[in-house]
Amino acid sequence: MVAFDVLRRPSRRDVIVGAASTVLGIAVLVALPALTAGDPDAASGVLLSSLSGPWWLLVACIVGQGVMITWSGCAPRATLLAAAAIALGASWATSGSTFGISNLAVLVLVFLSVVRTRLLRLVVTLVAAVALVAGGDIVTGIVVGRLAPGGAVLAALTQSLAVIGLPLLAGLFVRGRRDVREARNDEQQARMGQRDAQIQAALSRERAAMARELHDIAAHHVSAIALMSAVVDRQIDTDPLKAHLGVQQVRAQSTMVLDDLRRLVGLLRDDAGGERSVETLSTVPELVDRARALGSIELQILSPDGRVLGEGIGPLAQLAVYRTIQEALMNAAKHAPGATRVVQIDDRDDVHAVVTVTNAAPSGVVAASSSGGFGLLGMRERADLVGADLRYGPMSEGGWQVRVAVPRELPLRKTTTTRDVTAGPEANA
Repeated sequence: MVAFDVLRRPSRRDVIVGAASTVLGIAVLVALPALTAGDPDAASGVLLSSLSGPWWLLVACIVGQGVMITWSGCAPRATLLAAAAIALGASWATSGSTFGISNLAVLVLVFLSVVRTRLLRLVVTLVAAVALVAGGDIVTGIVVGRLAPGGAVLAALTQSLAVIGLPLLAGLFVRGRRDVREARNDEQQARMGQRDAQIQAALSRERAAMARELHDIAAHHVSAIALMSAVVDRQIDTDPLKAHLGVQQVRAQSTMVLDDLRRLVGLLRDDAGGERSVETLSTVPELVDRARALGSIELQILSPDGRVLGEGIGPLAQLAVYRTIQEALMNAAKHAPGATRVVQIDDRDDVHAVVTVTNAAPSGVVAASSSGGFGLLGMRERADLVGADLRYGPMSEGGWQVRVAVPRELPLRKTTTTRDVTAGPEANA
């Protein structure tokens, strides 16, 4: 048995339904003699005395059932059984015509219970309600209507199944429609959540890309400025001419970092064209020339004659390789001062191009670093983004090597000869 939730107030809808059911039941009871006046057989079974004791008993039954409807939201199963029991109690003083009025509240409560409660939890309650309604019909048929027991039982079972079954089917239909609507709403919410997750993932990727670009700018140019400034500080008294040249290089690096930041901001702004220089394998020699300000660099380009450097490699992949070379050169300048750096671009294979950046063991004093930074992590992310194979680590003879193999996307033209372009440390000295 389910107890009433005394702390919960009836909903406004339940109060309205209960009041409407009570008014309708009393109105039918009052109008029933007039409605059956033209049918002598029906009128013979109607309570003719409107103010008799049984009449008032039936009014009290209707009011009590209206109260049960009002509280049905708090305990749907208990109120259904109570309304059916009230109807059974009133069956001893009513005829067949008037007893049907007491079943109106049972119809309403069955519908509300099915809509609000799962059917499996209502099986026992519905069976009990069928028994109570059938009991009232049997009492009315035998005691009041003077019917034979067999006929009264058969008629009572038929009527009780109709009283319970019809609102049961209607309630299942309404509940099914509501469940479908809720499922659609849940599906829509899930789709919105999935879309928000995709948006957040896209934003995270964009933030990571911008972070990598900012790191490239800061790690290369700003670190170069710091290293150049340290050299200038040592040369300003001993070699003013070289110090003057170093200051010019610092200014050039400062201009470059401002230009790169301006291009990056232009890419992020809607009203800017976002124009920027194309950084590919073909522009690596320019990168090497600028990096020679921090130490000697040897550039080796192994490429067949007649082939454009990096041919068949997409622009995004070439940019990733360019940034990897840039990061590796700066790391070598910071962590291996005085060591010779070698950049080799092997573009001879038809499947992929291999780029290596190697530096020997440091010959100068290595400055202490406050943190490991994100240089190697950025290299790994760029390589994974374009499907390149990145490897790095110390060499057995000392020093450090970064190697990246980037696949080609387009077929290459067949070539027969190979050109070897080597620019040693003395280049652009």
